[in-house]
Formats: sequence, structure tokens, C-alpha cells
Amino acid sequence: MAQRGMMQQCDRGFDGFMHIRGSAGIVGRLLAAAIALAAGACCGATAPAQPGLDLDDLSAPVFTSFGARDGVPDAVSVDVRTDRDGFTWLASAHGLARYDGHAWDASGAAAAVGTLGDFMLDHAGTLWVAFRDRGLGWWDGSGWHMRSRANGLPTNHIRRLIETVDAKGAYTLWAATFGDGLLQRDAQGDWRPVPDNATLPRYISTIAQTSRLGGHARIWASTFDGLWYQDNGRWQKYGSAIAAVEDLHVTGSGDGEQLWISTIGQGLWRIDRDGMRHWSVESGELPSNDLYAMDTSRLADGDSVLWVASRAGVLRVHRDRVRVFDRRYGLPSDAVRGLSVWRSPDGIDVLWLATENGVARAVLGASRWRTASLLGSRGTGVFGLLPEPDGHGGERLWVAANADGLGLYDNGVWRQFSRANGLLPGNDATLVQRAPDDTGRSALWLGLGGGYLFRVDEGPRFVAITTPWQARPGEGVSDILGRVEDGHVERWFATRQSGIYRWREGKWTAYLARGATAPWRVSHLLAQTDANGRDWLWAASMQGLARFDGNQWDATVIALPDTFLFGLNLMRDANGRAVLWIGSNNHGIVRVDVTDPAHPALLPADLPPSPDPTAYGAVADSQGRIYICTNAGVQQLTPDNGGYRSRVFTRRDGLVNDECNGHAQAIDARDRFWTGTLGGAAVFDPTAGIRDTTPKPLRWMGAWIDNLPADGERIVIPPGRHELVARFALLAWNRESESRFRTQLAGYEATPGAWTEQNARVFDNLPPGRYSLRIEARDYAGNLSPPLQIAVEVLPEWWQRWWAWAVLGMMLVAMAAGITQWRTRSLTAQRRRLERQVGERTAELHAANQRLLELSYSDALTGLANRRRLLEALDRSARTPGGSRVAMIFVDVDHFKAYNDRFGHPAGDVALRCVADALRTCAPTDAIVARYGGEEFACIIGDVPIERAREIGERIRRDVARRDVMVPGTATVNRITISAGVACATLAAEADIHALLRTADIALYQAKREGRDRVCG
Repeated sequence: MAQRGMMQQCDRGFDGFMHIRGSAGIVGRLLAAAIALAAGACCGATAPAQPGLDLDDLSAPVFTSFGARDGVPDAVSVDVRTDRDGFTWLASAHGLARYDGHAWDASGAAAAVGTLGDFMLDHAGTLWVAFRDRGLGWWDGSGWHMRSRANGLPTNHIRRLIETVDAKGAYTLWAATFGDGLLQRDAQGDWRPVPDNATLPRYISTIAQTSRLGGHARIWASTFDGLWYQDNGRWQKYGSAIAAVEDLHVTGSGDGEQLWISTIGQGLWRIDRDGMRHWSVESGELPSNDLYAMDTSRLADGDSVLWVASRAGVLRVHRDRVRVFDRRYGLPSDAVRGLSVWRSPDGIDVLWLATENGVARAVLGASRWRTASLLGSRGTGVFGLLPEPDGHGGERLWVAANADGLGLYDNGVWRQFSRANGLLPGNDATLVQRAPDDTGRSALWLGLGGGYLFRVDEGPRFVAITTPWQARPGEGVSDILGRVEDGHVERWFATRQSGIYRWREGKWTAYLARGATAPWRVSHLLAQTDANGRDWLWAASMQGLARFDGNQWDATVIALPDTFLFGLNLMRDANGRAVLWIGSNNHGIVRVDVTDPAHPALLPADLPPSPDPTAYGAVADSQGRIYICTNAGVQQLTPDNGGYRSRVFTRRDGLVNDECNGHAQAIDARDRFWTGTLGGAAVFDPTAGIRDTTPKPLRWMGAWIDNLPADGERIVIPPGRHELVARFALLAWNRESESRFRTQLAGYEATPGAWTEQNARVFDNLPPGRYSLRIEARDYAGNLSPPLQIAVEVLPEWWQRWWAWAVLGMMLVAMAAGITQWRTRSLTAQRRRLERQVGERTAELHAANQRLLELSYSDALTGLANRRRLLEALDRSARTPGGSRVAMIFVDVDHFKAYNDRFGHPAGDVALRCVADALRTCAPTDAIVARYGGEEFACIIGDVPIERAREIGERIRRDVARRDVMVPGTATVNRITISAGVACATLAAEADIHALLRTADIALYQAKREGRDRVCG
């Protein structure tokens, strides 16, 4: 028998399985040796590992959004900071709100009302606030202290407060003003104009201090008139190229010091020892020239990353390359007005963003999951992933995506190839994979929807391949397997509709397996050499598992619990058996023992339960961890005492989308797992992330006695008071919805209560005495915080004191004989009267509460449900065991502002009531129809497919379009139109609600972009 060798799988996304079979001729042996050498290079067997893709530069942060339902008081936020106690503060145009890990609160002692300019934290942790109309204030942990013209401040109009530190470690506090130049705080705490202040423009936006730029220390001031600096006590303007400066930020030190300048209208600038560098829309590097605040985070290697707020998302600048993250990545708005980076006690950088539609947060570097690309999110996702060496000592990434074509990330830059830019004939990329070309060299192959096949040469240049299968809708190449057989290179192709084809010696051969009927959909191919050196091929298909014995394909070799199969991989188990791990549509992973391929045997279904019946296959890393992609997340199986320990990752863990796609999984040389999903490409790095072992600060938020705040941390309840409300907060900076609390009122309760998410405790009518309230908390990672102990004393009424009881006892003994019967009758009558009064009051209160509840859930103008009721309905759906399938229709009245401006607000109200009536008329009787806000409406429909939801949306659109809309007080009759976005999702967690809202909102905006008066989604 001729020599046999096997090129094992390097990475299922790289070259697949290539089988090498020797031949008697010299040419055959040389060809086999060349391909074996290429395989060694691919797998890293003989070559040193290449530097991996930099996931920090490639991937996107995972954003958590906060809005009105979380207590954010204003949609438009301008700044956000975290103080020394761990509280995060939000500034809007009308005041401050503080986040306690549970909700944002703009009331109580922490409230600061006024038109805010900016706020900052100094080196001592004091929170300073600049007011545009009230001067400035600072927070001491329990209350605000104010300075204004009334008590010595030169002006009430403060734009920003800034602190600098010089080379000697001396700190200086500055105030940039509207109209009065630059102020400086002296050692006595007074504010005075800086020297030579008259030279500066009157409007100052901010300042910064450098130590080496220009050869020595300088103070820099930014204005709408440009950039200024102080040299030898005099202010001078820095050139004339930069204008409308919004913010300054200093990075680096020594000769590496850099001054960053954000502007309104001119983009981003940097000054360093090499001169000036400019980024702008015109240079093709920025999405907007209108920039706001800046801050810096640190990577694990010590490199700094600059974050910039802009009108088109948040910008990430690293090594002079700019990444943009906007609403597509989960931000609540593209307009980001402010940002800050806070370093948590466990060394994690937390990025906070203030946007024009709420607040967003990203915990940088804490997640092992990263979003590698959003390609395919407009369609059905990513169907091919290939991380590979770039030929220059690094790595690059290929992404094949539906609706977006082919993407290439190389040298920190994304390139896209699709029909939209004329580089490919279609946008539906179905496969990107390596397999040998006609000479045996590794080549890159690309499959497109319709059945088109291309070889991708350097450039890249796309060379169309003539194929024997018919180009038609639904056709496509699912997999390619290359091998050398009898000295000849051959390639096997799996197709979506036409079965299997082999190319060899310039000829195509079509195969239909015995037992299969056309159309035969084949998703995966795999090669195996058994213990006797015999070669076999396996195919996962929609008609079961098929085997090629060298002569024919046979789909009847084994009966499996599911015939609709996806992925296919070969692994050795702990007993040395060769086992096929097969993905299926309805039974998760199916395993088949193919140690003897001639007699395959089905193994018991004893794996940990799959999160979903649909599994697209399994891949294993070098540590034996197995990753299984499903329609409900990624399951990781870790070997454990002869079995497997299971963990499931979903969107709450940072996965871009819970629904995976077939043939889009790979393990790279660093054991990082790559997967294509419905929402884009994701990568999991098991060595990344920071193990959270830090207890979070547990803070006492105060007590209220009968709705009145109690002073101090010792609670004294006076006589006659009844209700005690105690509030506390766990200041977690990640997954705070999983924070849990438990309490015990020692002296009243024998044991602590159950762990709960409630961050408050209510007591009613406590008996007189002294107690101790013990509060415990733990975060999502199970870290227990040091408990709080709060003293509680309930003072007795006068008649509850000992002497009153003694006197009363003697009186009762003396009078008992005479008044016992009268007392009994009197008490009985009194009890009945009180019961009647209590019943009447209870009924009245119930009726009043019911009326208030109805009002709180209704929109006064249209009579529909309001946004609160809509969101609570979604929340109830998400809490249903097993989740709930929900469809949402977002509706927006087209050109409503112009309609209002032309015909007046009364006419606009009539138009809104017209749309509301159409929604009531067309929506199913069990749907929830709500006015979401302004001219936006929403409709929630339970358990309907998206096609039905589109039909309902279209019926609503038609109904609105044919209604006559009267203009009050006139004979004018108008017509209006609406745009609608439709989305469907299974709600099982709060993150699913946000995803559903975001998907419907994106569909609505698509409808508007495509011309309005339509339904998309």
C-alpha cells in the first residue's frame, strides 16, 4: 500500500482538512511534500507563531445603556463622572442626577438645579460643578456649597472647571468662563482673573498644562477664536489653523507628550514634538468634524487609547487609527456630548458616555467576548470567518457576510468588497476558506449567494471559477475540502442545493449519495484516515450523515435522531475513539463513533443540555475546551472528571448576538474562538478579561420616617411615627442588575432575610426598643461587601412607658369590678365603628389608587397606553419562564414637525389622534398600542411571526394614508403618512428588550431613509 499522510486541521476556518496520499512517481512525492510543508506552516508546526490580531484595535466595546426607565431625568446629557465614593454623576441642561447602582436620582440632598456648563473631580475627590447662570458649587459628600457673584465670585457664568498639576506636584484649579476670560483659585480659596487675562478672548472653553511641549511647561487655553498658550506670563495665540476649540487633553510624558485638541467643525488635532497632526471628515478619518470631550484609557500593555465624543458616535484613537462606535454598536444616540474614563478599584477602566438620548457605559477589557465586526447585521449575519497570517509577520481577518459581501481587516484597517462598491457581483458572501489550488498551493476561496465561486488572489483580486452547478437563488458553496489523492490535487465542494462535486485533473464530477434525493443540501465535509490507513470522507447534509468509501457516497450508513445536520468535526475522546461531533437542527450535538468508519455507532446523548435544540457544530481548542454554537448562545464544554462542565455565553456576557450561523466558527493559534452570528462576528479570548474578586462599595443612602428624611446614620423614630424606609446601594460598575441584598433587624428578626434585588427595606409599626439593622450585599460575581450596621431606636408613646403601665394597672384593679361590662360593650361598638371607617377609607383609597394607576398608564392626548405601560409590558414578557416571543412595530408620523409648523399644534394633535385611532383599529385585540413619545407610537403583539407583524404594520400604514385629517377651525382636509419599523425577538432578559427596541428603531430609520410612507423590518 502506498504511503499515506494526513494534514490535520489547522483551523477549520483556514485550510479545512487536507488529505495527502503519496504516489509512486517523483512528481507525486514532491507535490505531497510541498503541500505537507504548507500545512506545517499553516498549523505552526515548524514556524514560530505569528503575532495575533490585536483584539483591542479590532473589536468594539460592549455598551450598556441607561434611559428614562432607569431614572435618567433628561434625554440630552452633557457630561458624566464617577466620584471618589463610587457614585456616578450625570449632568444635563437642567441639573445633576446621581447613579447608585440601581437607578439615577435627581432629587434629595444630591440635587443641584441650574443650567450646567461642566463638572469635574479634583485630585482630592471633590466634585465641582460649573453653572452657566449660578456660578460654581462643590459637593462634600452630604450637601452642596455654592459660590457666585453674591459671595465673591467674579462672574456667575462658568463654562468649565479644570485642575492642573505642575512638575512639582502642585495642583491649580481653574475656571473657564462665558465672557470673563480665565479665573484661577488662590490658596485662600478665592477666585481671581489670571495674569494677562485681558489678552485672552472673553470666552474660554477649557485649559490644559504640558511640561515639555515648546521646550518648557505651558498652560494652554482653548477658545472659539483658536488655541492660546501662556509663555513667560504672557498669553499668545498658537497659529491660525485651529479654531472653535472645544476641549484639550494631554497624554504621554517627557518627549512623548501630546496635546490633543477637539474642535467644533474642524475635527481633531494633535501637537507633539513632531509637529501637528490633523484628522477630519475631509481626510476620510472621521465621521464628523464636530467633537466634544476627550479622555484616556489604558491597555494591558500600557498603551494609551484616546476616546473622543462626537456628533457621530464615540471615537477610539489608537496608534493614529480611528474607530467609530455608534448606535449600531448599542449606543442610545450617535450624538455623544461628554465622556469620562474611571479606573475602578480593581484596575478596570470604565468608559461613561453622555449622549443625546441617555447614558451609556462600557467596562473596558473586562469581557472575554469582543464584537469583531458588524458586517452582516443588516442581513442574516456572518457565514464565514478566517483569521490567518498576513504574510508580513502579523494576522488578518476575512469575514463573509450576508448583505455586506466580504470584509478584510488588515493592518488595523477594514476593507469591504461587495456589489455596492463594484468589487463583487453580489452582496451575499456564503463562505471564505482556504483550500489548495491546481498546483497544490494554499489558495483563498470565496463563495457568493447564487452559487458563484471565486479564487481570491493577492490584491485582493477575484477570479471567477466556472462551476458545473447552476447559478440560481438559494444555491451556494457551503464547504470546500482539499486533498492529494494518488498524486493529484482534488477539491471537494459541498453545495446548498446540488449535492457534492469533485474537481480533479481539470474535470468536475457530480455526486448524489445513495439514499438521498435531489435537491441534496450538504453543509460540511470532513476527511478521515482510519487505523489501517484507508481514506474516508464524511458529509453532513439535510438528509443525514453520508460517507464516501472511495467509490460512492452513501447516506444510509447510520440512522441518527435528526437528519437535518450542520457542522461536522472529528475529535478523539478520553478512550482514544475517533468521534464525529455533528450539529443538528433539532437535537443539539449528535456524536458518532467512527473508530471503524465502516461500522459507525451512535453514542449516548449524555452531554450537558444544549441551550437550544439547534446546534451548528463543535470546535475544540488545544486545552480540550469545546465550543458549540447554537441559536441561543455559545456553549463552552470544559473537561471535568471524565465528563464536561457547561457554561453558556449570551449577549449579557458580551456576545454580539445569541443566534449563531453555520460554518462560521474557528479556533486560532492562540486558542481564541471566533464565531459568526446573526448580528456580526464575535471572538472569545479565554485568557482575557479580569477576574472580578473586588468587593463593591456598599453605601448607606439614608432613612425616611413617614416620608420625612431622618438625620444622621443613627435612626431614631419618635412616638407616633409608623413607617421606616431604609435605602442602601451597592456601587457596582458591571452587571449591577445582578447585585443582591439581604437584611436583618437584630432584636426584631431572628435570622437574615432572603437575598433579593431590592435596595430598600420597609418596616411598619415597629414596637418600641433598640435594634441594629444589618445590611449585606454581593455583586454579580458573588463578591461580598463589608456589611453595614445601622442603629435603630423606636421611642415609646407616653402610655407605653413603665410608670404609665404601673398607674394604669392600679386604676384597672380598682375599677375592674364596676366597668368591666360597660368597657366590653364600649370597646365592641368602637371596634365595629373603626372597622366600618377603615373599610370605607380602604375602599376610597383603592378607588383613588385605581384612578391614579389608570392615569399613569394612559396618554392624555390619544387615550392609548403610554410609554411606561409599554415598557412594563415588555418587562413582564421578559420575566415569563422560558421567555416570550414578541413582535414590535415602531411608528413615526412623517414630517410631523413641518406639519405642526404649517398648521399649528391643534392640527398636530388631531393628526396624532388620527394615527392612534388607526392603530386601535388595525392592531389585534390583544396587542398593546402605546404612544411612545411625541409623534412616535409603538405596538406590541405577542407570539406572531415577523411576516404577520409586517402585514399588521402595512395595514396600519394604509389606514392612516387614506384618512382625512381635519384642521380645526378651517375647512382644510389633509392626508398624512407614517413610517414603521418591525422587529421580532424572544424576550428572556432585560438585554433582549433593549435589543428588540434597537432593532425596531433601526428598521424605522431604514424606512425613513428609503423615502418614508413604508414598513421595514
